[in-house]
Amino acid sequence: MEINTTPARSFESALRAARCERGLSLGQLAQLVNYSKSHLSRVETGDKAPTDMLARRCDEALRTGGRLSRLIDADRSGRRDLPLNQLPRAVPSLVERAATITALDRALHRDSAECTVVVVDGQAGIGKTTTALHWAHGVARQFPDGVLFTDLGGFGPGEPANETDVLRHFIASLGGQVDVEASAEHLAARYRSLMTGKRVLIMLDNAASAGQVRPLLPAAGGCYVLVTSRDRLSGLVVRDGAERVTVPPVPKDEALRLLEAVAGPRFDRSAAPGLAHSCGYVPLALRVAAENIAGWHRSPFDGLGGGADEATTLRTVLSWSYRKLAPAAAKALQRLAVTGGETVTPATAADLLGIGVNEAHLLLGMLAEIHLLHQVEPGAYTFDQLTAAFSAELSERRPLRPAPEDFHAQVHRLPDSRAPQPPVRNQDGILDGST
Repeated sequence: MEINTTPARSFESALRAARCERGLSLGQLAQLVNYSKSHLSRVETGDKAPTDMLARRCDEALRTGGRLSRLIDADRSGRRDLPLNQLPRAVPSLVERAATITALDRALHRDSAECTVVVVDGQAGIGKTTTALHWAHGVARQFPDGVLFTDLGGFGPGEPANETDVLRHFIASLGGQVDVEASAEHLAARYRSLMTGKRVLIMLDNAASAGQVRPLLPAAGGCYVLVTSRDRLSGLVVRDGAERVTVPPVPKDEALRLLEAVAGPRFDRSAAPGLAHSCGYVPLALRVAAENIAGWHRSPFDGLGGGADEATTLRTVLSWSYRKLAPAAAKALQRLAVTGGETVTPATAADLLGIGVNEAHLLLGMLAEIHLLHQVEPGAYTFDQLTAAFSAELSERRPLRPAPEDFHAQVHRLPDSRAPQPPVRNQDGILDGST
């Protein structure tokens, strides 16, 4: 039997070879297929993916007998045969999150004809992504049609991800054709179509807002969307039926075990309870403190800094939350530093800020929404140790000098949740809440 040793060609090389066999330049082929010369050049160099329509037109113009179209079909089939799992590596966890994992499992096994959406929220450094990734890796085999992942960049040094770019990435990952000129609405519809009849896990890490997430929600039952964010994403819960799982600080015994495991033999157990308390029982702060002990052989840090990698300090990650605040809320965070860990009510905040009780209630709610304040009971809020220290630093580094009327003007420009809102229509043009 004769063995064909000719290597399989890619679409790009096959197109170039067929064009050269016909003695055509890129410009001449461009005229025949009604595509620009630059577009064809990028396809031949592999910088742009070919579409079905381009392949058909090139087959006709170059008289290849459908060879180029078959190459696209074969490439797409080959991609489908490979397991689709885009999850990044899960960082080894030294913290048990049994209650959080159980809540995620419960949502997974709930029978639903709709797509299941779960929001994993919590304060900076609490371990939302670590916990979600560990769970996702553990259940990935239950999603035979694949696992999609993207970092939405909601809280970080750069700008949040554009949901249109994410849709293009997901569509291509699912083997669909991506039209670079298509609108966001068209891409979202294409994405939902590709998801129909599939069982896919989609992890949307570090979301900025509910609006960033909504276009990425499939309509198909059997799909499971796992969203992590510092924001409580109340809009997803209210409008989209999402479930919320809040990741709490670790228990005291878990915090001590984490400190000992990371710090090693030089760990002073007698100092552990005070150190864990100063770290607010937040895993990121605990790890950095323990690494200071293990690597630098000196006293631990203040809870916010330490280490050579500034991107891993609580000071830095809290600053990313601070940057998201409206100006009035940012100034309120600074002014409330004087309360330390004391309970704050709208009335006490109103006195400190020199504004009305309703306005103070709105500002406290905005800070609690991204976990810079914690609501301990209805109408009562408190700082944790780390956010209180961060707020105090802000007050020292950025003295407040605005005229009172400036602050009042900023408060009055905040959206009033009590005011009537314009009706919101869903993707089918139907008023939300109507039947």
